[in-house]
Amino acid sequence: MNVIIALDGSPSSRRALEFASTLLAGRDTTVCLVHIIPEHIVYGKAGAASVEVYDMPKERAASKELLDESEKRLRDAGVGPEITKQLGTGDPADLILTAATDAKADLIVMGSRGLNVAQRFLIGSVSTKVATHAHCAVLVVHPPAK
Repeated sequence: MNVIIALDGSPSSRRALEFASTLLAGRDTTVCLVHIIPEHIVYGKAGAASVEVYDMPKERAASKELLDESEKRLRDAGVGPEITKQLGTGDPADLILTAATDAKADLIVMGSRGLNVAQRFLIGSVSTKVATHAHCAVLVVHPPAK
């Protein structure tokens, strides 16, 4: 089974990782851990321009640490045999979908940030876009109850 686990460091993402580790432990799986650093688009008189708003070296270091820690958790839980990591920059939903297509994924596991209606309208929902456009099954894990 080929599985993509999309991570963003949020509580629901950590919960999705734990759920996936329980679900996949002891099975013959190929897992790709995916973390995307969002790139923001600004519109002006000259049209759309991509703007990086993060301190990229620090963001990349934190992202690599997230992926390394997640791989260790999966290995400790008995998930494998193959676990790869992918770090990208751009639109999270588009890059998760591309990773799933490239890996011929059977399943995408990801968290939901639990956005309200206004937030979903303004910034969009990555999990909704992935679930709508994926060629495979998508498991969306919601944030812990408050």
